[in-house]
Amino acid sequence: MQKFYEVAGEVMGFFDAFKGSRPAINNEKILIVRGRSRKTLDINDFNSKLDEIGSIINGEEIESNSAKIAKLLEIGDKSIQESEGQTGNIDKHGLERMQEELEAMGLVVEYKAFELPCCYAVIAIWQDKHGYPPLYVEVTVSEKEE
Repeated sequence: MQKFYEVAGEVMGFFDAFKGSRPAINNEKILIVRGRSRKTLDINDFNSKLDEIGSIINGEEIESNSAKIAKLLEIGDKSIQESEGQTGNIDKHGLERMQEELEAMGLVVEYKAFELPCCYAVIAIWQDKHGYPPLYVEVTVSEKEE
């Protein structure tokens, strides 16, 4: 679990969203931390910043349409259900739907999933499409099941 905190802390620190961040879910199998930064990013830099933090945390990107992302979502959903109760059916397109819904509200959203030596990490960032603060950051760190 300590490794989960280290990964989440690294991500939040990178985006200057550590202060005021808090766990949304925190158990032995999954940690979801949300935060916001008063800083903003150029929306054209979202992808490169996610690549940069992925490299910093020693992660290998998982393609959003791969079987591995479906497995990651299944593991995460199972862990959330164990601690929070039923969340409904697992939806391998949930990340894309979240992105579409936030973009419909005038936000720019990017996310990437990474496989690390210790765990999986999904990092999502979003902000107003006009570049107004804040920049929102969410990181989900979950155990790997082999």
